[in-house]
Amino acid sequence: MVFPPKEFLTVSELAARWERAPLQIIDWAMSGRLELMVSLTEAEFQGGEESDYAAVRAGHVRPLFRDAGDAERFVMIRRARPPGSDKPLSIVHPAEGVRVLSTDVLIRTTEIERFEEENSLVRRVVVGPGAPTRHSWERFYVEMCCRIFHDGLPDTQTELVDVMQDWIMDDPNWGEAPDPSTIRKKVKVVWQRLKPE
Repeated sequence: MVFPPKEFLTVSELAARWERAPLQIIDWAMSGRLELMVSLTEAEFQGGEESDYAAVRAGHVRPLFRDAGDAERFVMIRRARPPGSDKPLSIVHPAEGVRVLSTDVLIRTTEIERFEEENSLVRRVVVGPGAPTRHSWERFYVEMCCRIFHDGLPDTQTELVDVMQDWIMDDPNWGEAPDPSTIRKKVKVVWQRLKPE
C-alpha cells in the first residue's frame, strides 16, 4: 500500500530539507518568492466562508521565527487569503483572530517543488565515484537521530523500523520507497550501537 505524499511541510521541516535557517525561508516568503499558509481552527471569514488553511503575509508570522531567543510563542492572525479568494479577507470569528504557532505555518509541496525547480535545487545525491544513489540516506539517519532524541528509543528494533518506514512514506522527496529489508539494515547499524547485545 502506497500513501499519497504530504500536501504541506512546516517551516522547520522545509528548513531541514534545504539545510537553511527557518528565518531564511520566511525572508524568501517576504520577498514574494514563496507563499506561506497557516492552518486554521474554526475560522470564519467575512462573507461566511470557512477554511482549514489560508495564505498569509510572511511579515505577520515572522515574529515566530526570530533568531537569538527573541521568537514569539504565537501571533494572532486577523486577515488571510482562503483558497479560491484573490485577496485577503478579515477573520470575523473568532473576533480576536486565530492564534498561530510556528508549527501552524505551512508551505504546500507544490510551492516547494516550484521554488526548487526555479532555483535549481533539485539534485541527486552522489557518494564518491560511480552512479548517484537513489535515496538520501544521510537525511534518513538525521531524521532517525532526531526522533530518538525527541521521542526516546523505542522498545524494539522493529518499532524503530516501522517509525522510519512511515517517515519515508510521508516524505514527498523520497520517491519509490526502498524495500523493508534495506530499511532494517540501515536501522540495525544504529540499533546495535545504542543497544549492544
